[in-house]
Amino acid sequence: MLTYLNALLLTLSGLTCLALYRHHTTQQKAKQHQLLATRVFETTDEAIIITDPDVNIIAVNPAFCRITGYSETEVLGKNPRMLSSGRHDKQHYQRMWQTLLREGTWAGEIWNRRKSGETYPEWQTISEVRDSRGKLINYIAVFADISSMHRAQAMIENLSWRDPLTGMANRALFLNRIEQAIANAAREGLIAYVLLLDIDRFKNVNEAYGPITGDALLKAIAERFSHVLRKEDVLARLDSDAFALLIPCRTADRIASGHEIVVIAEKLRVLLHNGVEVDGRLIHLDAGIGISVITASSHEIALDVLHHADMAMRQAKSADTNRIVFFEAAMGAAIMQLYQLEQELHLAVAHNELRLYLQPQVDANGVQVGAEALVRWQHPERGLISPAVFIPMAETSDLIIAIDRWMMAGVCKLLAQLKSQGSTLHISINVSPRHFRRADFVDEIKAQLAVSGADAGNLVLEVTEGLVIGDIDQAVAKMNQLKSLGIHFSMDDFGTGYSSLSYLKRLPIQELKIDKSFIDDIITDANAAVLVETILAVARHLHLQVVAEGIETQAQVDFLNSHGAVIHQGYLFGHPEPVEQWLSKLPAAT
Repeated sequence: MLTYLNALLLTLSGLTCLALYRHHTTQQKAKQHQLLATRVFETTDEAIIITDPDVNIIAVNPAFCRITGYSETEVLGKNPRMLSSGRHDKQHYQRMWQTLLREGTWAGEIWNRRKSGETYPEWQTISEVRDSRGKLINYIAVFADISSMHRAQAMIENLSWRDPLTGMANRALFLNRIEQAIANAAREGLIAYVLLLDIDRFKNVNEAYGPITGDALLKAIAERFSHVLRKEDVLARLDSDAFALLIPCRTADRIASGHEIVVIAEKLRVLLHNGVEVDGRLIHLDAGIGISVITASSHEIALDVLHHADMAMRQAKSADTNRIVFFEAAMGAAIMQLYQLEQELHLAVAHNELRLYLQPQVDANGVQVGAEALVRWQHPERGLISPAVFIPMAETSDLIIAIDRWMMAGVCKLLAQLKSQGSTLHISINVSPRHFRRADFVDEIKAQLAVSGADAGNLVLEVTEGLVIGDIDQAVAKMNQLKSLGIHFSMDDFGTGYSSLSYLKRLPIQELKIDKSFIDDIITDANAAVLVETILAVARHLHLQVVAEGIETQAQVDFLNSHGAVIHQGYLFGHPEPVEQWLSKLPAAT
């Protein structure tokens, strides 16, 4: 009996020790978790606010103090509305709280005010905290200062719409203003004119005095022109020595307004003829000026209007005396040739005249990781026609959809062939906004993938920012459907159009593609270099891959590699070539 009692006591003692050990271990783990949470709270770069259920601040972290300028003692017991910038109306906060109460969390961009009075944008997430019985005990707000991202966006947009040398409008902005003028003419019946001015033998100036003087001369010309024009006129630099002007008139009288435009054009010619002074040197110039007109009955798009002015300008430059020429239908021999080409393009797909070409894309080590699919037209009489000739023409009609479909079928077939060979190369293909906006676009892609057996994970669809303008929600929905299949999206020509971080935040893209026009000048033009560096920085923060196209020199490669992990595409690594030729050069998969 005594032995039994001793054994029982020993057993109970052991259980007690075990319980105490487990309790001690649990306390240690809880303490470790608490220390870790405290460490994260104190060291994170994002500001944290904790409030009680009545939305009174009970704790903030050091990042909050650094971002807002307020100390913890200054905000304890206060309502976070003390940070309000005044930029949001009452309805904004009502919607925010409705979402928070309904879903338990809210996230979005909001503008607040620092202690210094400076307003700034932040990305904020607010969440409810409830206990085990579901009772609300706290609100937690976490936010990050995104001022640098806004500044980057402003820099990108400014450089995207402005000529970096003169500060005048660039081609993209000028075309945008022409579209507005076309809409105004249709709505109000007023006339507008587009003048295209090309300086004669400007190349001689560069050769005689050097490119630095040539750039200074262009800046001086832009400044002199701006003094002649009115505030509502738009002056743009389209090319090295080509300037364009959009001049809206306050009348619908073509005779009166035409005379006014000739007077302005002649002023510009005289200004150049009398000489422009640069570095104490007076340089005399001449120019041909072509003029096209926008009226209420015009049905052209902006590119047509600019093209008409270009045709008139070329005639003016070839003339001995009349250096100012209006576009007229009598100049239509070239237009009829384009019209005939358009009619023949309708038959190109059916007659199997399109050709699939590939251009390699390589990583920093020069290893090919993918290729861009391109199209060429093998005309039976005219020979191989560049897409620069027929794609802009096709974009104005549903012809582009037929070409897109032909390209997609060819790329899916190629991907299936690569898959069978064990290759994992990505193939990129451009998608026309006109095609993307079709209701059956997603079903088309799914059908092409199913029929071919292609791996969707190796297909990259290149889209432009113009694709999302008008209905971004629908664009996002379509892209998400395709992304769920494994398809990747690339933002093509980034920086040349409506580049916006608001699009990048919403669109399910994995890649930015820097336009060739920026890569061309990154070694010689500081503005181009800054723009590319900015794009790379934005991409790095958003965890996006970057492809740089148009690379032709090792110096460009070295610059890009020194600023991040970039995929390279350009003549330095290979010209576009027929798909059969491209395939023959691929190494066997291992």
